[in-house]
Amino acid sequence: MTGPLFSAIIATYNQAAFVGRAIQSALDQRLPGDAGVEVIVVDDGSTDATPHVTATFQQRITCIRQPNRREGAARNTAAARARGAYFAFLDSDDYWLPGKLAGDLARFERPDRTALVYSRGRNVDPSNRVIGERHLDHPEGDVFWPLAREAFMPMSTVSVRAEAFRACGGFVEDPHLSGTADWELWLRLAARWPVGFVDQTATCIRVHDRNMSADPRYMERAMLSGVRYALRDPVIARRARGRERFISACMYVTIALNAYANGRRRQAWPWLARAIASWPPQTVDPRFLGALTRALVGPQIVSRVGRVAHA
Repeated sequence: MTGPLFSAIIATYNQAAFVGRAIQSALDQRLPGDAGVEVIVVDDGSTDATPHVTATFQQRITCIRQPNRREGAARNTAAARARGAYFAFLDSDDYWLPGKLAGDLARFERPDRTALVYSRGRNVDPSNRVIGERHLDHPEGDVFWPLAREAFMPMSTVSVRAEAFRACGGFVEDPHLSGTADWELWLRLAARWPVGFVDQTATCIRVHDRNMSADPRYMERAMLSGVRYALRDPVIARRARGRERFISACMYVTIALNAYANGRRRQAWPWLARAIASWPPQTVDPRFLGALTRALVGPQIVSRVGRVAHA
């Protein structure tokens, strides 16, 4: 009997309120020719009702429970058991809409043999009400430098060719990298192979106060760790030679934007200053200028300008 074409990988930790929706959305995926989709859930040491929720799906999924080692290790555990030609990653508080994996498959089957595909995400609140779509760049092909500048691939939209995932060694399992382990792996993949964009919005990304990105201090440590690990990779090191400080400067801008988004506007200033000190040409980068504008004028004026522009 042939194995599944896709392995849907869901790492979860204390997400009893949401994980059931994530699992069901993976089980509902259909592929051409009735190709198979296996669903692998790794419960990373949950202490809430998550085990009871996953047990209701026990005849339809593979569920692995392990001590808490953070999401990178949990995803690697699932990948070690996965049999699919492609791995599709889904955060346990997000969910897919019908047709998501079929769209990914169509992109993988194009002649350029991409190692990774991604698509747009739609933000939803804890009650599944749509907040808005994420409007980020969506380059294709050699995206190494755009990705070094900005993490524009929402985690739960990404699928990876299994052979490429294994060749790169999977996710780094350092807990200090938790929160940016995905960006670090995508950068290693993008340094080696082409990346494809799927023109669809079939992933709902839940926005709530338990998102890791809502803790600026935690994310600062994770982002800086992500850069350090990325630059240790030999292929990235060759491609980045002479521009390592550019990658660091771009991450400083990301940290500043994260601080601003979480109501810590004053904390954005030191990171913007570090960005300029590391790579002075940042002063003409539109992303840096956008972060600087937000730090200068504050959220109320930015929101007002946005409403006027939309109107």
